[in-house]
Amino acid sequence: MLIYRSIKEVYKKDGGLTALMYMGKKFTYDELFANIDDAAARLATCVEPGDVVTVCMPNVPECVFCFYALNRIGAVVHMVHPLAPLNQIKKFTAAAKSKLLITLSINLGKYAPLAKTLPVISVHPARSLGRLKRFLFDLKVKPYKGDMTGITDYDDVPKGEIPPEPARDGSSVGVYLHSGGTGGEPKIIELSDDSVCSLGNRGLEALDLGDARGMHMLAVVPMSHGYGLTMGVHTTLTYGAVSVLMPKFDVKAAIKLIKKNKLNFLVGVPNLYRALLRQKGFRGKALGNIYVGFVGGDCAPQPLLDEFNGRMERAGAKGRLFEGYGLTETTNVCVVNTYKYNRSGSLGKPLSGLRAVILDPDGDAVLDAGEKGEIAIAGDTLMIGYLDNAEETDKAFVTVNGEKFVRTGDFGYIDADGYLYFIQRLKRIIKISGMSVFPRDIESAAAEIDGVTGACAVEYNDAGKTKIALYLTGARQNAEDVRKKIADDLSRYAVPTIVENIDRIPLTPMMKADTLALTRMAEQSVEGEV
Repeated sequence: MLIYRSIKEVYKKDGGLTALMYMGKKFTYDELFANIDDAAARLATCVEPGDVVTVCMPNVPECVFCFYALNRIGAVVHMVHPLAPLNQIKKFTAAAKSKLLITLSINLGKYAPLAKTLPVISVHPARSLGRLKRFLFDLKVKPYKGDMTGITDYDDVPKGEIPPEPARDGSSVGVYLHSGGTGGEPKIIELSDDSVCSLGNRGLEALDLGDARGMHMLAVVPMSHGYGLTMGVHTTLTYGAVSVLMPKFDVKAAIKLIKKNKLNFLVGVPNLYRALLRQKGFRGKALGNIYVGFVGGDCAPQPLLDEFNGRMERAGAKGRLFEGYGLTETTNVCVVNTYKYNRSGSLGKPLSGLRAVILDPDGDAVLDAGEKGEIAIAGDTLMIGYLDNAEETDKAFVTVNGEKFVRTGDFGYIDADGYLYFIQRLKRIIKISGMSVFPRDIESAAAEIDGVTGACAVEYNDAGKTKIALYLTGARQNAEDVRKKIADDLSRYAVPTIVENIDRIPLTPMMKADTLALTRMAEQSVEGEV
């Protein structure tokens, strides 16, 4: 089934419900589908079924309209992070064999050179907000005045007849998303319509609700990320809830929405919740409007979960913050803690119909409960594969008892009750004198130190020897005190040689800690000492 079709069922039942909110403006489901049809009528004049179209926008209404419109006419939607640099988007669009780029007008200063070889459609960020707000936006952000050859304004794209819905198989490719690339060269992941719909259909289970109509979901994680696409937007619209679009996280705006009962579900990376907890306004009876929060995209330290949940309890609020687990190869969330099933320290249990096993990292044998190995996931949300990369696709899949699983590259275990525990990325396990050291353990120990707001441990090479560097944010720490705590809590093998306070942990475009950048930083500091 088309992804578009799965949300149209809500429109048929109650088109008057609010579907989207953006900068104070509401769109009903009737208005959402009118705009999707409008986008389909425009795009059908330049896009054929099967064409690949790159969408590079933050979470603005037109990103939603174009995503569903392209799916409606049978195109493959290639979602790219809105902050991608020019050279990266050149590489991505070439690899995807894209026929068209849709981006915001404020990006034209960066992406205009692409228009020499790739047609570009430009969307004004305030297009949906009316003339006055568009005028005020242009006063703050000067419009692009360069060469417009090959660039067409969205509203200048002519309209044609909307073609009949394509009769493509739901198992065929519908979406291209990018892997984070933290372990090497990024890959383009092929997702089917069915895999996206299958995850969306499990939304109420993850939320532990019978009905979500009229409730509000924060949609700040970009739709170019599986988490943002599936949870922030598609799952929300599948159940008649409201997707509150936020192109860039604004903590004060988020708190205002919470107080107005316009944010009931929160999804985000750890830094989003840290930002909320630092605000004086994030406390009191208004927190009772939060039903649940989910944290993903990077490891959430237990102190963060405890602080958030403690804040809720002191406010007499039901809401809780739960950690989950997913990867783009499984469309996104596949394991999550819920009100019904949750266990401290775990990632939760697999969603219904999905299965997790632990494999021997050196083979395909399934390990028993409590034994540590590589996490593998099976179910109907698995990717089709990596675009034009049969070798890596074959490596990613394994057959266990006749069932297809995807190897996650993550190291963990499953307890006797079926709860999954994450220990470390396999590629991040550090060998020191033959002993396995887990950076996540180092980061968790460091996070317990008063004043530390973030921690990232990486390995680096120093004259042929593997060593550990630990980078901290927050209050400045004495390096020797940090080393002593880690030696006491873990082992001498886990003690970092470099302990450095930095202003912020660098992030990849997928909002994960950029371990490669920190490794380079460590190695450069060693070179500077020589």
